[in-house]
Amino acid sequence: MIPSIGLGSRYAISAPDVVSEDFNGQVVILNLSDGRYFSLGGIAPSVWNNLLEGKTPQAIFDSVAAQRPELTAETARFVEQLVELGLISQNDGNGSAFSGVVTDAWAGEPPRIEVFDDLAELIFADPIHDVDEQAGWPTPRPAE
Repeated sequence: MIPSIGLGSRYAISAPDVVSEDFNGQVVILNLSDGRYFSLGGIAPSVWNNLLEGKTPQAIFDSVAAQRPELTAETARFVEQLVELGLISQNDGNGSAFSGVVTDAWAGEPPRIEVFDDLAELIFADPIHDVDEQAGWPTPRPAE
């Protein structure tokens, strides 16, 4: 099944609310707006990194299909999930040069994403969330 995303579109991390870090192949993503964090498994870190490098979903799916056709549908669902969770968004306005060729070997298990919300309250308890974004620390956010 082909996902309902822009197959030829480029995607970017949904900054500034979403940040990620790659710890030697283990990608952890934090959504600062809702306090959830995510761990990627299987071939998901490679898919994530390719998307952030400007590769299109179509280029990724073609590469996966050529080497591991049994993972194509699950890879498409994974990319859809990234969009649905608000972790990435379409970014076709960026005109910087990039290579559209995906060269990953796609060795490993199907892509998976684990969602954790057990630290959400602690993340929101951080006083930085109560700071006026324009003025910065220590100016409190205006009451709504």
